[in-house]
Amino acid sequence: MAKNFVVFGATGAQGGSVTLELLKARNNNNSNTSNINKYNILAVTRNPHSPRALALSLAGATLVRANTEDVHSLHQLLQDAHAHLIFVVTDFLGVDGDSARELQQGLNVIEAASSPACLDTLEGVIWSSLPDARRQPVAYENMVHFNSKRAISERLWSSPLRSKVTEVWLAAYYENFVNSWGIYEPRKQPDGSYILQYPINADSKIPFMSVVDLGKLITVIIEDPTKYHTKVVSFVSEWHTPLELLESFRKATGVEAKFQSMTTEQFKQHLETSLHFPANVALSMAENLSCYRTNPNMITDYTDYASKDLLQGLKTWDDF
Repeated sequence: MAKNFVVFGATGAQGGSVTLELLKARNNNNSNTSNINKYNILAVTRNPHSPRALALSLAGATLVRANTEDVHSLHQLLQDAHAHLIFVVTDFLGVDGDSARELQQGLNVIEAASSPACLDTLEGVIWSSLPDARRQPVAYENMVHFNSKRAISERLWSSPLRSKVTEVWLAAYYENFVNSWGIYEPRKQPDGSYILQYPINADSKIPFMSVVDLGKLITVIIEDPTKYHTKVVSFVSEWHTPLELLESFRKATGVEAKFQSMTTEQFKQHLETSLHFPANVALSMAENLSCYRTNPNMITDYTDYASKDLLQGLKTWDDF
């Protein structure tokens, strides 16, 4: 009998990558011994009638309606689904930067998955998280999405699920460079020129990965889930300086852009005044980039496995 892999956030960037890659691997793998072939992919969505949800259904996923902010719906889902593996991702900040909301989403999933009805069949929880920015060589206290994910992790590691947990720490997405509301990408100036502004130095290294590659890592993990129980896996494909990003950008588009280094406070003010970010979100994003000035290895430090050691053919910045 097939097992069930429950993917939360299936219509988002991370959950969508995981769902589609699992379906692709299952459909392309003819080996009867492959663990991937053993799973039904249950794609969790608030709206099973949305275009993204319907596309997943056409690709072979089973759509299930649930809401991470409604713990009752999660209890019902995980009891009925007889979940064997779960991929969990919580909302990144939200439109208002409400970390309490993200924290509650994670706690709701933990509560539902810890119920005896779910634990009876559960074999593993893969949790998309981040390191603690408050415990770096230079501590950053206000990265609200990092803090909320660490709070969820602390609860997870002390829950009945603790022996079955795998954490995955993700670097910044390449995709942020063209889809991050002006945070990561070059911005056109009134005189027609382009400028890239970060609160780091020109030679600071930023860890990057493509979110579409995340599903490839998850397929590796589920080939031997117990190997990764209680482990942390980092996902970094490459490190790049701002100047390297812009040189590749120039080659691909023909657009010249200059880099301007800013302080954390200057970048925060830029996000507030130029992009109209709420103050708490602006501070969080400014610290998020600033931390790479002092520790470019924050995503890989103190982890058990690195994606580059587990996977080949990860997308490069030049590819992107």
